[in-house]
Amino acid sequence: MGTSITLSPQVMGARLKSARVLRGKTLDDVAASVGMNKTTIMRYERGQIQSPKVPILRAIAAYLNINPGWLTGESDQIEPDSQNSLERYLEMVETRPEIRALLKSVDGADPQEVEAVVEFFTAMRNHP
Repeated sequence: MGTSITLSPQVMGARLKSARVLRGKTLDDVAASVGMNKTTIMRYERGQIQSPKVPILRAIAAYLNINPGWLTGESDQIEPDSQNSLERYLEMVETRPEIRALLKSVDGADPQEVEAVVEFFTAMRNHP
């Protein structure tokens, strides 16, 4: 993906915050997902970081399940393009160690075991 930043830091920050709120995530959630400090994410949202790092924006977009192009201003669509879903999953594997650990934990499992893991995580995610 040839992501480049075409928005001002303030507009990008406002988009980031609105996506975070839309997805019901806290600053702590987003910070933990990309291995950053909560105050750094807050600075991104306030437009205080003049040169945002594209890999970080991609990781945040993957975590929030949004189109990274929308976050950077290359697209008007917030929802990820279904054609880019494989790329999004690959980015998550690349940027999120817990995803790699999860995949390793089910390597060699039979389909029923994998289904049980998916059901468990779905239940955990949907439980307040």
